[in-house]
Amino acid sequence: MTTEEKLAQALRTIADRAENLDVLPGVLAMRRKRARRRTRGALAVVCAAALAWGVTTAWPVPQLVVDPAGPGPARNAVERMWPQAVFTMPGRSRPLAAISATEVLVWNEQGRLDVYDAASRSSRTVAAPRQAPRYLAVDRERVAWLADGHVWIAPLRAGGQTSKVGPVPAENVDRLALAGQDVIWSAPLDGVWRMRIGRGVPERVSGSKGLQLVEWPWATDEPLDMRTNPTKVVNLQTGMTIQIRPASGVEGLRCGPTWCTGTRRDDTVVQRSDGSWNHVHQGLRGYPYQDRFFTAFGEIYDARTRTTVTFDSARLPSGGRQWSSGSGVIFWTQGGGVRVVNLAAIAQP
Repeated sequence: MTTEEKLAQALRTIADRAENLDVLPGVLAMRRKRARRRTRGALAVVCAAALAWGVTTAWPVPQLVVDPAGPGPARNAVERMWPQAVFTMPGRSRPLAAISATEVLVWNEQGRLDVYDAASRSSRTVAAPRQAPRYLAVDRERVAWLADGHVWIAPLRAGGQTSKVGPVPAENVDRLALAGQDVIWSAPLDGVWRMRIGRGVPERVSGSKGLQLVEWPWATDEPLDMRTNPTKVVNLQTGMTIQIRPASGVEGLRCGPTWCTGTRRDDTVVQRSDGSWNHVHQGLRGYPYQDRFFTAFGEIYDARTRTTVTFDSARLPSGGRQWSSGSGVIFWTQGGGVRVVNLAAIAQP
C-alpha cells in the first residue's frame, strides 16, 4: 500500500470515528458521504477529528505561521499574547463552552454540568443530565441541550430548576443556540427554528428555509457536498444578506459573516466572505468563533488582527498534538489539570 493510500485510509477511519461521537443517528449516512468526499480531496491537507475525551489527533503538523510584526514564535505564545485568557482547571473536567471572560461551562467526570470561574477558582453545579450533551448552547443566563426529542434548559445561577420544553419536531438537529427567551436550532435542509422557552411552541424562523445556523442571528445555505461552496450568509433578525464570493480555485468554504475557510488543491485558505482578501494558512477548519477565531493544530488564528498565536500541549508520539476544543474554548491535559484558553476573554480589537 502506498503512502497516499495509507493516509487516505487513516483519514476515512478518523472521519468515521468522529461521526459516531458527534452526530445524531439520523444524519450518520449523510455525514459519511460528506467525509468520504472531503477525504478524497484532502490527502495533503490537514485532518483533525475529536477521537476521545480531550483528545484531537492531528496529521501532519503544519508549518508555524507567526505574526509578521514579531521577531519569532515566542512572541506569539498564547500566555504572552493573551495572558488573561489562559488558566488551569483542576481534575478531569471537560470544558464545553465559553460563558464570559472568566467563566466556562464544563462537563464534570461525575456526570454534571458545572460552571467553572477562573477568577475565584471555584465551580458550581448547574444540572445533572443522564449523559454528556452532544448539542448544547449557553449564554450568560442559561444552558440548553437536546435530549430525548426535547430541549432541556437550566439556569446558570443558583436556585433555578432544570426544565424541559418541546418536543422538537425537526429531524436531525445538529446546531443549537440561545437568543433571549428563545431556543433556536437548525438541521440540514430543514431551516432554522425557534421556540419560546416558556411556551414550547416551535416555529420556523421567517426566511430561513434551506439555511443552517452559523452563530445566531447568522445562517448560511451550507451545501450537503462538503466540496461545494455556499452562496450567502443571512442575518435572520434584519434580513441582511451577504453574498459569498470564493477566491479563485477555493472549494468547501465555511463562512461567518466576514471570514471563511476553504481549500485550494493542497492548501487551506482563509478569506473574506466577499472575496476581497485571502491567503494560505494551513490547518484552519470550520466556522469562526465570534466571526474572528479559527483553530488549527496547536494554533489559534485571529482573522481580525491576522495574527497566529500558538499554544503548548502534550506532543503525541506521531508528532501531533493532544488537545480539543468547544465553543470558544481550547483545552488539553497538563500536569494533572486541564489547561484552558478562553477566547471570550480576548478583547475586541
